[in-house]
Amino acid sequence: MNYKGKADTLECLESLRWLTYPNWLAVLVDNASADGCPEAVRESFPETVVIESQENLGFTGGNNIGITAALERGAEYIFLLNNDTTVHPSLLGWLVSALVMNPRLGIVGPTMFFYDEPLKVWSTGGKMDARGQSILLTEGEAPEFIVGAGLMTPRSVLEQIGAFDDQFFLYYEESDLCARAKEAGWGIASVTPAALWHKVSKATGLDSPLTVYYMRRNQLLYLQKRENKAGLRAAFLDGLRLLLVWTIKRNPRRAALRQALSDFRAGRLGRQTVQS
Repeated sequence: MNYKGKADTLECLESLRWLTYPNWLAVLVDNASADGCPEAVRESFPETVVIESQENLGFTGGNNIGITAALERGAEYIFLLNNDTTVHPSLLGWLVSALVMNPRLGIVGPTMFFYDEPLKVWSTGGKMDARGQSILLTEGEAPEFIVGAGLMTPRSVLEQIGAFDDQFFLYYEESDLCARAKEAGWGIASVTPAALWHKVSKATGLDSPLTVYYMRRNQLLYLQKRENKAGLRAAFLDGLRLLLVWTIKRNPRRAALRQALSDFRAGRLGRQTVQS
């Protein structure tokens, strides 16, 4: 999926050309980027299916369009891949083999390295603490979720549990997908030999108001969907305490945090509506 990242997308697609797995198809969803990416991809990578959304549907909506398109074309496995990544040629082979060897696995992912530090592991999946805060794993610990930058699942899983929940729009959607898979009896695993390199949080920024808004609001939504009342209460109080500190210190991100808490309480989910 592309959102105003033409150069990254072209580099990602170039890395896919070296994949050794014999049968795959790339589907690119452009999320109303207006950056010339669809035209550039059609010119340089004519084998790629390009779908142009007329509006920005977020990580959830954009990927759901791609998932539907791939399933309609008969795909047995769906591999969701961020456009700000490059992949090892053997990646697909390792992931598919893991799913074939263990039919109870529902979602798998590769070892994800930092693009700028190619030998340093960024993520082998993640887990949740009691308050719904995600913790990335970098070693052999079994993950509770796979990061959406590179996530593979069979069509049978998606047909059973559905695709991403559009209420999230951005962030926590992959954690929710993995939780729903686990609740349906599927396993989650990291496939260590499979590898990709990720330009971490290039699109939104690690500490941007956009990230603060969706991470805080969707943390609460994730806990609500799990019916974790104690965790939800604790996470909301944590948000209020942080808002007080940021207000006193005039942190420029305080408005995003305030809106995240307010929107969650009011049931305003999906894409953020900027409030005056």
